[in-house]
Amino acid sequence: NIVLYVFYLGGRLSPVRGASPPGNMPMNLLDLEPATTLHFCKTPTNTSPNRKLMLSNKTSGYVAFKVKTTAPRSYLVRPSAATLGPHCKEEVTIILQPPGEGQNHRFLVQAVQVTSSQAVSREQWSEFKKEQIEEQRLNVVLEEFETEPAATHENFFSGSGPVTEASRVPGGEAPADLQVKYDELVQYTLMLEKQKKKLEAEIEELKGSKPLSSSESGGYNLFHILLVALISFLLSYAAKFIG
Repeated sequence: NIVLYVFYLGGRLSPVRGASPPGNMPMNLLDLEPATTLHFCKTPTNTSPNRKLMLSNKTSGYVAFKVKTTAPRSYLVRPSAATLGPHCKEEVTIILQPPGEGQNHRFLVQAVQVTSSQAVSREQWSEFKKEQIEEQRLNVVLEEFETEPAATHENFFSGSGPVTEASRVPGGEAPADLQVKYDELVQYTLMLEKQKKKLEAEIEELKGSKPLSSSESGGYNLFHILLVALISFLLSYAAKFIG
């Protein structure tokens, strides 16, 4: 396999093995943006960068999708699965988790045509025939900086111009500052969702396990239920800012 290193304005890209395109054809059901590669830029102050993946339904029917990765412990994906209405779009946030190696990682987007807007369960996905499911792969490129990148390089990735006094919001914060706060809020929300799912799974496991004494089981279940309720409240509060 070929190991390819690319240098750009002082940044080093993690090696990409087999750098030639995977050869998968674009899907008929969905448009992906970006279509082939997810770029992450890691700096000393941003060790957990995130990227947006826009999925657009190209059809006049419903399309269910799910996003998979070869390194599930290295990324938080929100949402990782959903159903799109006719000609609708969904923005998927992908966050690289520390230590954030990003080497040889791949993402796979799967899509299938469905008859309603209802969510498709894991069991239902397994029932679809192979020829019904469309797939598109994306490579991961991680660019690491030992120091903060120059403004020109940041603008290369963001597509924005230099930050000036005129570009600041009335509160005095530059767009870049607001973006950092937004990214932190997204990451915090994903962490809460992950913790909520873990607690819900523990509750279900307790329900099916051997019963404890009334005082033990009642107190333990109540504690978990209260935690889930608290996390749900925090998620709804954070969603107002993300939306």
